[in-house]
Amino acid sequence: MNPRVELLSARRELLLARSERLRLELGDDSAALALRFRLADRIVARARSGLGQVLLVGGAALLLFGRPRRILRTAVRLLMFWPVIRPLLPHLADLWRGR
Repeated sequence: MNPRVELLSARRELLLARSERLRLELGDDSAALALRFRLADRIVARARSGLGQVLLVGGAALLLFGRPRRILRTAVRLLMFWPVIRPLLPHLADLWRGR
């Protein structure tokens, strides 16, 4: 066989092995990144949900009003009724939308 063909064949084999090794390392790195960003993804998903928007608006209301302690105290008292209110939320949303 031609020495040039042998050299190219050996180089090709080295490059294929390197490519496979790099591909495996990249897969490991992406799995590690996915684990690290799982919490951030959950936080962003909650912020984009309806509940997240309500929490953001509620936080803004706390900052805008002069007495956030009173609002916070009232919110904590209303939190006791959450198990009763939660099943009614879809019906209240339908009423709000006019369905």
